Amino acid sequence: MIKTKKEIKSLIKSAKITDSCIRVIEKSLEENITEIELRRRIGRNIRKQGASLSFNTLVATGKRSAMIHCDPRATKRLISGIGYVDFGARYKGYCTDITVPFIKGNITKKQKRIVDTELAAYKLAINSLKLNQHCWKLFDKVDKYLRKKGYSLDHGLGHGTGKKIHEQPFIVIPKKEKLKRKKKRNWDVIKKLRFQEGMFFSIEPGVYVKGVGGCRLENDVLMTRKGPKVITHSRLLIV
Repeated sequence: MIKTKKEIKSLIKSAKITDSCIRVIEKSLEENITEIELRRRIGRNIRKQGASLSFNTLVATGKRSAMIHCDPRATKRLISGIGYVDFGARYKGYCTDITVPFIKGNITKKQKRIVDTELAAYKLAINSLKLNQHCWKLFDKVDKYLRKKGYSLDHGLGHGTGKKIHEQPFIVIPKKEKLKRKKKRNWDVIKKLRFQEGMFFSIEPGVYVKGVGGCRLENDVLMTRKGPKVITHSRLLIV
């Protein structure tokens, strides 16, 4: 959970490779391109830099973006409207994970409200991050904001990355009544977790409305002794 200097160096290199795909996505969205072709281009860009994909890239456009993890991962559908690309690089065994949201062409008022609310939730999360803060309290703050807007945080606010794509710290607040007895000890661990120097984790609030669409902005963060440092540079792309 606490990364060494050597591990952090590999993670930062992995992040740079992942970041380089943002421009690839932006340029590709200027074309008439399918979800599958965009997925292929991201994979090629990562591999040519001596890395591999940290997980199977997800590309969703239109109503498919309302799925947290779209299934299938990509289709032959031409990209248009609201959407996201969720991907990452693995360099020397260390994974990064970002989600790039996008708008290509026109979107509806309901979709615009989804995007605006998600971006505000992301800004709130980043601005509220503090060294030694309880991880679950950050989740709670962002979830309460989304609920006031009529939505909810339907997955973890973030998670650690390293040799695995999902590691501690998990930035969640599980509902006790839904936990099985054997998992109650996990809640005891989670509620004690605090952001510490050397942690490398994602921040990824999302807003999803079935039949309408969804939006998720995700970046990777390194917690330093001076506070959080956002390592990747995903942003909303508008084409």
